[in-house]
Amino acid sequence: MIRGSIEVVTSDSVQGWIYTEDQRVREKLLLAFWADKCVGSGKVNVFRSDLANAGLGDGYLGFRFPISVQEEAVSAVVIRLEGSDAVLLQPGAQVQTRGASTGLDRATLNARLAALKWSLKHCRITQGDFDFLRILWSFGVYERSLSRHTGNGHPERDTPLSVAAELVESYLGVDCQVSTVEGLTAASFRAELAKIARNPQLAPIVALSSKVRAVVRVLEGSHVGDAGLPRIGGSQSVDYMASAENLIMLDSRVTAELLLPADKTIDLITASALPS
Repeated sequence: MIRGSIEVVTSDSVQGWIYTEDQRVREKLLLAFWADKCVGSGKVNVFRSDLANAGLGDGYLGFRFPISVQEEAVSAVVIRLEGSDAVLLQPGAQVQTRGASTGLDRATLNARLAALKWSLKHCRITQGDFDFLRILWSFGVYERSLSRHTGNGHPERDTPLSVAAELVESYLGVDCQVSTVEGLTAASFRAELAKIARNPQLAPIVALSSKVRAVVRVLEGSHVGDAGLPRIGGSQSVDYMASAENLIMLDSRVTAELLLPADKTIDLITASALPS
């Protein structure tokens, strides 16, 4: 998990601190963003005696580096640790994010996958988290069973909310809270995804939970801006089954449609990061 704070931001500089549980953040690269534009970068290399006294690593958790933004954009600057989806926000920040039609760019996706392989190689993440993130980032969709095996040989079923929270926290790298949008129909499905993708307060991924069998038809990879794939219904469309036994994790920027009888509905689980 990543903790930290943006403490001071001006039109030409940003400073604060960041801490990771593996205590290996010193000299790591930080990227400052306004909306989708990188406006500066710098390393974690400033000694903070207050953090050292609090028992947070060796105290070299501070950062201070130049940025370049307009004065009116200062309150929307965020900080990302390179190779991670975790974001440091300013208190009360209004963050602009890309819309549903934009998605990831290919360079960002490749950088994330490379960092993910490095994290697995050096035992920074589990194999399960690696598989989940690799599949979700690459295809925009991931299927997860709600059943798990126990030592007594009798499988137990986890709740959709608990599994969704676990997966979203793996994606974001921070603690999150989840909530449910109930009664989603086939007609309202795509509009709801687009609304979530545009909401800067919500994680860009959602979970689909259904008590009845529902088909989610996904154009795999369509959340990547330069994917160059055919439209929904083409050869790259793949059907995923949502049911009481499994959960579908979906990037809200992917092209998808819900196939469901008119009198049936499903639930959609959204998540937002808890304040640091």
